[in-house]
Amino acid sequence: MQEVPAIYQGDKDWGETKEVWAGVRAKFDGLKLKTHRRFKEVNHGRWIRYEIKLPEANAANAATTKINSATLTDEDRWRIDSVTETPMQFTAKVERWNLGIKLYSVTVTGRMRVQLQLTSTIGLYLDYSEIPPAVVAQPAIEGAKLTLASFEIDRVSKIGGDAAEVWGEIMQEIIVQRFIENQNDQIVNKLNREIEKHRADLRFSWSMLFDR
Repeated sequence: MQEVPAIYQGDKDWGETKEVWAGVRAKFDGLKLKTHRRFKEVNHGRWIRYEIKLPEANAANAATTKINSATLTDEDRWRIDSVTETPMQFTAKVERWNLGIKLYSVTVTGRMRVQLQLTSTIGLYLDYSEIPPAVVAQPAIEGAKLTLASFEIDRVSKIGGDAAEVWGEIMQEIIVQRFIENQNDQIVNKLNREIEKHRADLRFSWSMLFDR
């Protein structure tokens, strides 16, 4: 959790434009009239920009982890299945443009809980390059999947009732597609890269313990 960014930012179709006809430019070339059609890019479509915030690692509502099972494999490694759940808050700005005219702009805020289902293995080995030998931990992430556990809209600016429910469905779909599914595509590699960065912290020597 210390390696997870505290804020995620993303968007869907933000800044989208459309080419529209902007008249005809005419000029004479000698006695001949030449015309040229003109086009311009104008704002168009539904723009969405969102920000997702995680709680601080030491906050009262920070992530919680539950170990579902731990078994010893034939390779003398422990296989651990766990679920980590964390609350998140999100804010999204939604604008609707129609051929250069802004029809509305709303802000949507809400809360959600996301679960990380993790399968990892860890082995403990002795390093005899020093006496007494050091204990080396070798963890690895084999599988990981993010899922949306709960989702609630707290407020939609200038809109209420059924319209707020519609925005909730829209935002849930976008966050699942843009945030959760994108993370699932790369989360195993990300976690294993973070482990590699901290290999030195996973070696425990007796001299280090005595120093402490």
